[in-house]
Amino acid sequence: MKWHRSLTALALVAAASPALAEDAGQPSEYRPDVMVERLYKQQIDDVYFTTWFGRLEKSEGAWRDVYIETGEKYVNKGLISFNCAQPKADIGLILYDVGDYGVAADRRVVRVRFADRKAWAAGRFKPLWGETPPYELYLAARQRFCK
Repeated sequence: MKWHRSLTALALVAAASPALAEDAGQPSEYRPDVMVERLYKQQIDDVYFTTWFGRLEKSEGAWRDVYIETGEKYVNKGLISFNCAQPKADIGLILYDVGDYGVAADRRVVRVRFADRKAWAAGRFKPLWGETPPYELYLAARQRFCK
């Protein structure tokens, strides 16, 4: 009976290990020596999803610059900047899609004004159509890094 409890405990530890590893972070797919953490799992349709990862790059007063990346269903990476104290402040995104992170020629800059957020959330904000960060990723980053 004692060996049965030990075996059960070992199985529970083994089953929990992947979840613990995910919470601790993982190496970035696109930036050497950078660790990222899971921020948001985006359901794309009935079958496909992509997981967005990120890390706090810069904190200046109430402003946060968060590095974001995904690579499962499609590739995207960049920075999202937002103000924790003023929820109506503009949101800035610098996106590199399949290009190299940090290369000016691959960079695309998008500014989301407060008036555009409903359209972004509904998938109707033209500058962020397609394979770009969803509004829910912004909410997840805000929740995580505005503490």
